[in-house]
Amino acid sequence: MLIGLKLDIGFAQDEACRRLYGDRDIPAFLRELGFDGVETPVGPETETPALRDHIARCVGAGLKVSLHPYSEGSIFNPTYFAPEADNPCRQLHERFLSLAGEAARLQQYPTVVNIHGAAGADTDSRRHLLDQSTAFFTWAGQWCRENAPDVSVTVELQISPNADEPRQRIGDKYEELLEIARRSDAGVCWDFGHAYWNTRRYDWPLYPPEALLPHIKHVHCHDVYGSEDHQPLVYGVVPWRDFLALLHGHGPTAQRSFGPGGRVILEVPPDQFLKAGGLPSLIDSAHALRDARIV
Repeated sequence: MLIGLKLDIGFAQDEACRRLYGDRDIPAFLRELGFDGVETPVGPETETPALRDHIARCVGAGLKVSLHPYSEGSIFNPTYFAPEADNPCRQLHERFLSLAGEAARLQQYPTVVNIHGAAGADTDSRRHLLDQSTAFFTWAGQWCRENAPDVSVTVELQISPNADEPRQRIGDKYEELLEIARRSDAGVCWDFGHAYWNTRRYDWPLYPPEALLPHIKHVHCHDVYGSEDHQPLVYGVVPWRDFLALLHGHGPTAQRSFGPGGRVILEVPPDQFLKAGGLPSLIDSAHALRDARIV
């Protein structure tokens, strides 16, 4: 498996990054820690030249880049997807899929664009949102096969809204991820922290059903501390080692689907490493993931 870290565009100028890393060359330091890649959040505000520069710098340091678009609460969300060329959701994600294709060619290695399913108001039809998600991921997968064959898309396990939030997110339940994966042929991103919170809040199953395991191609790995998500792997709350063992130990099918190319992204922002004690919490997390590397 490949291990990666969340890394924003503009990291070199980010105050939290400078406090965490000091004067180190951040991409080079991440390689020294054993990271193979980075996952970069992107959104409607992301400028193409800045993303291209970011990709080039990371790849130049030997890091493989994947992308993670955010669009909830905007017209770019899969809720509003339509296949017409002038559809804003299609246009935004087509841009990121194309840039992911550029990254794959530059790094000479396949890459992933990890995307959330549809999100809407609590009054929206959940079946409609689920169908919209499926239509979007079907289109995205077909676009990649035709235009960027070294790019694949994954649909992420979302964190379910609080009970008092007037919204809903498709893909916060394992059975919905399985339906989308089967109907669209998209891969699945298993977010370990989201799984923990969905179980803690609503007593939903912590572990995915057996049928979902072969579809999991990507992982977001992080711990929990108190009420805080996206924490370094130093607290021992989320059973992330058990989760990884499940992915790698589930017979030949899982080995084929989540094998050497499967990505495990440490999805922890710099400010959370700082709260957890600074650079040692990053180093300890990197070593823990490296020691858990099975294939």
